[in-house]
Amino acid sequence: MNKLLATLVAGAFVASSTIALAQTPATPATPATPATPAAPAASSSGSMKSDAAMNHDNMSKKSKHAKNKSKKKAAKDAKKAAATDTSMKSETKPAK
Repeated sequence: MNKLLATLVAGAFVASSTIALAQTPATPATPATPATPAAPAASSSGSMKSDAAMNHDNMSKKSKHAKNKSKKKAAKDAKKAAATDTSMKSETKPAK
């Protein structure tokens, strides 16, 4: 069993080495031409925010805290509203 396992491992190594050698590219006769740098993209009319609008360094800690607090409050209110909507549905009884 050990000989069979050793033979299989050696065969797998030989097969993978042969495949790896077959995939190496041949040396080119002429050197490759260097890639040209990409041209800067044209600025769009308003679909993207400007760099000044994306800069968050000018935001004070207080305004960051207030912004995060308002987001949390909005999420909490949305959760509360969703909970009351489901509870209201269960309390109403169909008319007979």
